[in-house]
Amino acid sequence: MGYMRRFLFRFATFTCLALATWNAPLAGGLYITEFGDPSMGASGAGSGALAADASTAFHNPAGIMSLDTAKNHWLVSAEYIDPSLKFNKEPDTTVSTGIQGGDGNGGDAGVSAIGGGLWWARPLNEKFGLGVALNSVSAAVMEYNNSGNPNGNDYVGRYWATEVELLTITLMPSVAWRINEQWSLGFGIPIQFGALNLDVFVPAPGPLPSVPLTDSKAKISEGDDYSAAVQLSALWEATQRLRFGLIYTPENELKFNGDLNFTGPGGGIPPVIPKTDVTIPFVQTLKLHGASDISEQLTLMATIGWEDWSSFDNLLISTDAGTGALSRDWKDTWKFALGLRWRTGDAWTHYTGIAYDTSPTSASKRTADMPIDEQWRLSAGTNYAFTGGSTLGAALTYADYGDARIDNGGDWGQVVGKYSTNRILFLGVNYGW
Repeated sequence: MGYMRRFLFRFATFTCLALATWNAPLAGGLYITEFGDPSMGASGAGSGALAADASTAFHNPAGIMSLDTAKNHWLVSAEYIDPSLKFNKEPDTTVSTGIQGGDGNGGDAGVSAIGGGLWWARPLNEKFGLGVALNSVSAAVMEYNNSGNPNGNDYVGRYWATEVELLTITLMPSVAWRINEQWSLGFGIPIQFGALNLDVFVPAPGPLPSVPLTDSKAKISEGDDYSAAVQLSALWEATQRLRFGLIYTPENELKFNGDLNFTGPGGGIPPVIPKTDVTIPFVQTLKLHGASDISEQLTLMATIGWEDWSSFDNLLISTDAGTGALSRDWKDTWKFALGLRWRTGDAWTHYTGIAYDTSPTSASKRTADMPIDEQWRLSAGTNYAFTGGSTLGAALTYADYGDARIDNGGDWGQVVGKYSTNRILFLGVNYGW
């Protein structure tokens, strides 16, 4: 039973990666905010202060009151997501590849995805407004290669991660209230939906085998859940040229339930463990945005964000075999972003920006299922306004997730190495009317 419980805890960490990296109700840290909207072209800098289109229903619902009164505002986007994750193990690694000819690095674990969003916002009168944001990402998130051997996997981190398929959708209705000429408040209810299927290999009990042919393959299938929280936001229009936005989202969690299935030699592990629940925390966040119109053409934008990842001290998992917690011991992360928006003399508006997120963990605590390090984002975008009021735009973001060095392991061996490539490219298009 002790071995079974240890496996279940390791297995839960891969589930956490799938959600924390790809479900995106928030910004910075472990969450992505690239949905192909115009603010993506500035790396999200000032997105909660601009209030320039319907996407403010997601970035800061209080900004709805800064849009044209008594008019529907729509924005739709689509994007292509191209991740690349290439791990390089080092000589100190003690987990055997076990397969002749396998290098144990797992190949390129990145799998392309399609995402996008739909936003609607409408000020009802001078005091109140409504908004709805719908963001989605559909993808196979990670797939570490196994050299074509159906009975094993040469990747040295196979006991942390092998493959995942995930669908997440976030729906957020919101209400905006203008207090006076300078202050507006926003109230949003982000509702998260998730469905998950994933695979991971399981070492046999006892000493680590010289080849992984005695490994079991575990799969959690039809795991799904939904949850809701309350988001609070404010917009302060200090002057006609200076605006600040503040957004707070409290802690929330998802509990994925599904069946846990085993194939291959199991060392006494039952083939199916029903009612498997993995509880995933989504920590509280606070973001401050600013936008200053330096001239009629140029706007300077900035963002500072905090995420309470120090409260992510463990990951809970429960099955018919028992309940327990896996220690994570992370630390808070900070986000800093700076961007520019400039309008030309005609219908064009251009964006560019840079963002930096601090690392939530260190090499001794980092795992192959969560290759997250400090993050850098570089972005550019452009939008064209048609005579009738509609807009068409595109944005590109390059996100570097650092080398994510690992020097960690367990009773099945030590994994040591780093990622030579650990980046995501986002290419999005948007249309507003």
